[in-house]
Amino acid sequence: MYYFKKYHKTLSIIFIITVLSLVNTAKIKPDNLPIIPHFDKIVHFLMYFTLGFVFMFEYYIHHHKTITRISKILILPLIYGGIMEVLQYTITPYRSGDWWDMLANGCGIIAAFVAVAYFRNNTFFSKWMLFPLKEPMFKV
Repeated sequence: MYYFKKYHKTLSIIFIITVLSLVNTAKIKPDNLPIIPHFDKIVHFLMYFTLGFVFMFEYYIHHHKTITRISKILILPLIYGGIMEVLQYTITPYRSGDWWDMLANGCGIIAAFVAVAYFRNNTFFSKWMLFPLKEPMFKV
């Protein structure tokens, strides 16, 4: 319960990504769209950008760590992304694990780190939008 209270947004995103990663999408063929080639890589990038950003954001809010310290937790969403690719390859007959998906996941996580570093140091965002709390949200 302790981690769910502190990281409820991150855990919700992990649940959504898990469902989206393991569901059968045989009828949806985003790679066949002529307008946006490799659309699935964009989706991977955005999913893991969101996961990384929210995870680092919640970590910063609850622990008030420096950006260097926050960078050390980046390995956790990357490990999760690797596990999801292995699960897609091993337990689903309709999905496949892909190194390019893993690369898109990693790029999304790195972009999230850059965004957190930028917004954390930006006066407007840090004071009014993204990081308004000086105390943790939940007292446990």
